[in-house]
Amino acid sequence: MTAPPQGVEVDHIEFPAGRVRFFRAGSSGPAIVLLHGGGPDNALISWRHAIGVLAADHRVFVPDLPGQGGSMPWRGRANQRTFEEVLRWLLDAWQVPQAVLVGLSMGGSIAAGFALRNPQRVRGLVLVDSTGLQHRLERHLLVHLALRARFVGPLAAKLLRLNRSLVRAVLTKLFFTGGRGVHDLESIVDEVIAESRARGSVFADWHADAVGRSSMRINHLPHLGQLQCPVMVVHGERDAIVPVQAARDAAAAIPGATLRVLPEAGHWPNRERPTEFNAVLREFVNAHR
Repeated sequence: MTAPPQGVEVDHIEFPAGRVRFFRAGSSGPAIVLLHGGGPDNALISWRHAIGVLAADHRVFVPDLPGQGGSMPWRGRANQRTFEEVLRWLLDAWQVPQAVLVGLSMGGSIAAGFALRNPQRVRGLVLVDSTGLQHRLERHLLVHLALRARFVGPLAAKLLRLNRSLVRAVLTKLFFTGGRGVHDLESIVDEVIAESRARGSVFADWHADAVGRSSMRINHLPHLGQLQCPVMVVHGERDAIVPVQAARDAAAAIPGATLRVLPEAGHWPNRERPTEFNAVLREFVNAHR
């Protein structure tokens, strides 16, 4: 594990299916939970630059989702239902009756689903380059077949842990907008390689469950109008994984939602443009304390 930022504590909770590691910071104020994405991601890869900024006047909780980071091994499926259930258990264990949820990519889908099914536990919702908001993907059938093929996820993990140049290329072409503005790119490469070494596959069960043969099986878009809390949708304008139109469609479906499109940012604006991203995030959470 790479060292957490200064002032960030690490702890874990044992559940029947395995251990969930989490990071926390901040001693007072409303609670914020940061949920990372799928693929070669974990709590610190996503939220390293946000935790301290938010902890100045909030209590911040950042779990490694089951099957990723320090929450391995996980005995059982790591899918949308499991993630929502574990999030509810974590909130109870942390004695947090209500929190602002911030979810990146797959974490956005988890946050949205949880907010729809547990409205009393969510004070605010931030969806960052979120999945689970589309009817279909680009090259949908190809993605579906790749996720169903059992060898693809393990092969991708093996290639990432063996080839630093490949990791850098994947990050710059898929997650960032070329990588030129990412000041700590090589550190992120190190983190992704370490995560890939610890994983048997870069895909969680969530991915295979989410993508049906002809359409998305996890699609919150038709239900977003039922959300009962303030919502902000944040998206990198040049996201190569989830097109920015998905964010526009999601924001349009939520009465009163705020849409913030970050120029010259890709799928991980939290790491590519951390200063701008954190300013947008702080503006929202301070408005909904």
